[in-house]
Amino acid sequence: MDQVKKLFQSRSLKTTFARAITLCIFSALLLSLLLSGICRWGRDCLYEKNRNDYKYVVNQAAITFGQKKFHLEIVYDDRKPFSPAKEALYNGLDLLSFAVYPICFVVSILLTSMLFYRRYLQQPFAILAHAADEIAQDNLDFKVVYEREDELGQLCASFEKMRLALRENEEELWRQMEERRRLNAVFSHDLRTPLTVLRGQSELLTRYAPKMTEQKVIETAERMNRHIGRLEAYVKTMGDLQRLEDIEIHRSCVSLGELRKQLMATGEIICAGKRFVCLGSGKAEERLCVDAAVVGQVFENLLSNAVRFARKAVTAAVEIQEGALRLRVADDGDGFTKEDLLNATKPFYKTARLTKDEEHFGMGLNICKILCEKHGGLLRLENEGGGVVTAVFRC
Repeated sequence: MDQVKKLFQSRSLKTTFARAITLCIFSALLLSLLLSGICRWGRDCLYEKNRNDYKYVVNQAAITFGQKKFHLEIVYDDRKPFSPAKEALYNGLDLLSFAVYPICFVVSILLTSMLFYRRYLQQPFAILAHAADEIAQDNLDFKVVYEREDELGQLCASFEKMRLALRENEEELWRQMEERRRLNAVFSHDLRTPLTVLRGQSELLTRYAPKMTEQKVIETAERMNRHIGRLEAYVKTMGDLQRLEDIEIHRSCVSLGELRKQLMATGEIICAGKRFVCLGSGKAEERLCVDAAVVGQVFENLLSNAVRFARKAVTAAVEIQEGALRLRVADDGDGFTKEDLLNATKPFYKTARLTKDEEHFGMGLNICKILCEKHGGLLRLENEGGGVVTAVFRC
């Protein structure tokens, strides 16, 4: 029963309309023949009932041609069998026996159109109109549901896809706005320290420069220069982050073996001083469709982060799983704390072990997360002995 119902629901409007019109014509024809027969039957019954009232007039005449004489009888109808009302009814039934054909076809077409509209068009049109109104009012918390799989069902499904896409875009825009607001707050907070130091050193020089020794002036100037450099680095970091939000992914085909070779060479340079091992699975000739520059940038950041916390060794793995490229970077350090696992991918986050490292702004993993998501993947942090970070890129 469910299969039969599904079959009817998946039938196209074109097929349904063609069948409806065929049924309409067939029904109109049968109805026309039936009504026409009834009209003729009524007319004949009226005639039979009043046939005795007919008056026939017979005239006789003789015509002679030469020597032959012919006798003729001329019969003509001089009748008034009906009253005016019955005569009108008789003529009306006679006319109606022909008029029922166009009448039945017109009525059948009108009824079929109304029923077709109410059964197949009214509901989806109402659903689409409601969806359009909700979207126009910036309300995306609804669903476009229509059970049939005909053309209008497909249109409703397209509306639902559009609604979901708009909602995702709205959520993404809201997320970016919240992220930008939070970044600005963090940026403003982190700028207070170097600005306070610079203001203090500037006031110190202004008031006491003539009394200060040359060595003290040089030390103060160097301290100010370090904080100016830190401010420049902050500004550059914010600019780089802004460009990351607007970056576009340019995919190109590259073999797994060639990509692994490039990443291994990068790892040997970044992990100098630590033991570096690069593992992998999959055929070297297997082709990938990725943005090699983005993959390389993420890999560099992951390695730099791992080297910072590793004791002796950093291990990397390059493999393909479920149609995606996976980069796995592990170190033999202490691993992530619970707070690190929750916040390490947030911008300007520093673990407690690096709070005194002024050269580290806590942007590496955040940049990796942004690039992975731009590439249709994700970034995952976990502990397996030491810290492990897995970057996934959709091929």
